[in-house]
Amino acid sequence: MAYLPIQVANTLIEKFHDQRIDPMKLQKLLYFANGWWLALKGEPLLTEKPQVWRYGPVYKSIYHAFRKYGRGAIDAPEPASPFGGEPNRVPTTDVDTIKLLDWIWSEYGSKSGPVLSDETHKPGTPWRNIAEREKFRVKDNEVIPTDADWKYFADLAQERGFPTQQYAGS
Repeated sequence: MAYLPIQVANTLIEKFHDQRIDPMKLQKLLYFANGWWLALKGEPLLTEKPQVWRYGPVYKSIYHAFRKYGRGAIDAPEPASPFGGEPNRVPTTDVDTIKLLDWIWSEYGSKSGPVLSDETHKPGTPWRNIAEREKFRVKDNEVIPTDADWKYFADLAQERGFPTQQYAGS
């Protein structure tokens, strides 16, 4: 089951509230979570595709939900609706997704947003490939194709000896 980015973001913020998560770090954690889920499960974790922005992959809905924090730490989950209400999260009964988020935190949680951004800018990453193709003048709303993320993260998974699943959309 794919989740709205806000559901996964709120889950990360709630689970790791005692750690510093700023908007940039949150964006990159979501990107890595979606990428690893793609590689391991063969389908997206998130319902939204990341876009190619200056500082790496960005989920536009998350940018708008958390931009009020600027570079500061996010102090609370956000409601899924602009009209308020209880913030949506990944249900605790979805054990596989919760395990993945715990693993993502163990792999990437100690790194800052700028360090994670640098990781998404490395040669060969989907963001970098698109940015280079466009001579670093990427159009607004340019998405990273799901199959490009799948290929990149499947290669990383195979390097670590993790079993991968074929992307269902290819």
